[in-house]
Amino acid sequence: MYGVLFLILSIGLAACPAHAADDPVQKAMKAYEKHRYEDAARDLRAALPSLEQSKQSPARLTLGMIYLKNCELHQGLAQMSAEVNADYLKRLSSDRGAGRSMYSDLYLGLALLEGGKAAPAQAPLEKFLAGGGDARHKDIAKIALGTAANMRGDKQKAQELWGGINSSDPDVKTELAAAYSRAGLVEKGPVALCDEALADVKKGGKPLSLIAAKNCLGVYARAGSLDKGLDLLQRADMKSYSYRETISKSKVITFYDLQVLPNLAAFYLQASLASLEKAASDPQLKGIASYYLGEAQTLAGNTDQAVKATAAFLAAPQMPLQFKNKAMVRQGALQQQKGKHAEAIGVWDELTQKQPGDPELLSDILATCGRLRIDCPRTAQTSAGVVEAGDGKRFAILNVGLGRYYLSKKDTAKAVSYLEAGRDKGNKNKIESNDPVMLVDLSDAYYRTKKFSEALEIYFEMSKQFPEVRQIQEALQGIYSMEHKSAGDVKIN
Repeated sequence: MYGVLFLILSIGLAACPAHAADDPVQKAMKAYEKHRYEDAARDLRAALPSLEQSKQSPARLTLGMIYLKNCELHQGLAQMSAEVNADYLKRLSSDRGAGRSMYSDLYLGLALLEGGKAAPAQAPLEKFLAGGGDARHKDIAKIALGTAANMRGDKQKAQELWGGINSSDPDVKTELAAAYSRAGLVEKGPVALCDEALADVKKGGKPLSLIAAKNCLGVYARAGSLDKGLDLLQRADMKSYSYRETISKSKVITFYDLQVLPNLAAFYLQASLASLEKAASDPQLKGIASYYLGEAQTLAGNTDQAVKATAAFLAAPQMPLQFKNKAMVRQGALQQQKGKHAEAIGVWDELTQKQPGDPELLSDILATCGRLRIDCPRTAQTSAGVVEAGDGKRFAILNVGLGRYYLSKKDTAKAVSYLEAGRDKGNKNKIESNDPVMLVDLSDAYYRTKKFSEALEIYFEMSKQFPEVRQIQEALQGIYSMEHKSAGDVKIN
């Protein structure tokens, strides 16, 4: 990976001339290159206090890069989970008869809400409240209804629903804190509510629940309380389920909380921004740190800050061409987000005219077009010709770009074909050999074409490093069983 090689060169300028084989920054970069983001961040973060001053800025840069990639991955996982779980839960909720799940309505409503569908979420949430269920989950449903009302612009209804909640239960208190935090109601003290709830859990000697952990992680991320979030992550089991409903001896349904993945993504993004800003304050690393800072600000939706950081990178001397290309593609994307479509296309056309047939450049433009949901037929046509004429690993990245572009166009047959061509043929689902974000895209294409076994194979491998993908695995397995009318429980070992 060229970016990692360049980072090594950057660190070589700022740090000591010699690097021991067990240097924490070097070890973290090796793990980063193998896409083992959790391991890389944990080990480097633990080593930070003992690092000499000359290695602090390179370590911050590396840590920021790791968190940034982990954010990007978890954003993709969150989108995939919302999609497949909404499908799975709709099927569960449509069941009739004695074997029907009581809690499927609640979790369907929560899934729709997480997908931004406030109006459709209301009916299943109200249906759950009209039926059975314990007091804690009924309070969670009421809080969710308040969030749905707030998203629709009915702030008075939201306040009425939230105001009627008895928050003596720590889990319910964190749900309320999360609702206030997501609504931007800082005056309601969401951080303090989380602090109180977590203190109550600790005082009572009870294990930390997934509900409390994911809620407070999101609250701390939005508030910028990174130390509290890191402490929470060390104690929490983010792969755990939210609720398990026993309907009969042969039918047990496990429900997962869909806020886990987006809250992880939000936390990793804030951690990345904090680390990269510290790295950018070092004059020797300002150039390359600004590149990644621009990328992080783009993911955060902070357009003005992204423009500023990207410009700072492009103004820095002796930056490699590959990085300059990526930064200029990003500049075009930022123009597009400001409504300047012609200017964006102009930036990309100028780049491709100067460097015709560059696989990495074309792939980056296509992936950007896909992400922004805009048509780029000329670039797609040119890229298709390039991959037909080319061969080898150098062109794998362009196949991935084409796959992502056609996935965004909902041309799933082409998406599968190109993404499979871009995957490492000898280690097809290994994250050490493939970009995990690409594997998530491929799993999405497989899901859309009902290739459930192939999608499950991807998550089986990914779960070894990212166990929180279990919520996607079980939903996919549930859909697969329903499609094939299989009986019995969903089991994933």
